[in-house]
Amino acid sequence: MKKRAKQYSREFVTRAVEFADSSPQPIADVARDLGVEYATLYGWMKKAGRTRKRLDAGPPAVPAPVAPQTDPVLRAELEQLRRELEEVKKERDFLKKAAAFFAQQNK
Repeated sequence: MKKRAKQYSREFVTRAVEFADSSPQPIADVARDLGVEYATLYGWMKKAGRTRKRLDAGPPAVPAPVAPQTDPVLRAELEQLRRELEEVKKERDFLKKAAAFFAQQNK
C-alpha cells in the first residue's frame, strides 16, 4: 500500500511560512520545531516566494558596545557590577567549603 501524505491546513502552512521567514534560525531547525519535513517547509516557502539564502545573509548585525571609559554612568555601573560579582564569588566559595565541611562531618 502507498503511504498517504500528511495533510496540513492552509492556516498552518501560512503561519509556518511566516514563522520560518521571520525566524533567525535556519529553515531546517524551524521545520524540526514545527514537526514538518525540511523539504515540505521549503516547498511551501518557495511557493509563497519567500525563500531566503542563509549564506548571503550573514549573522545578524550587533550594535557596537559603548566603551565604558566614555560614559561615566556606564563606568560606574560596571564598577558596581564588578564589586557585586566579587562578593558573590566569595559567598560561593564559602558555601562550597561549608558544604564540604558538613559532608565530611556526616560520614
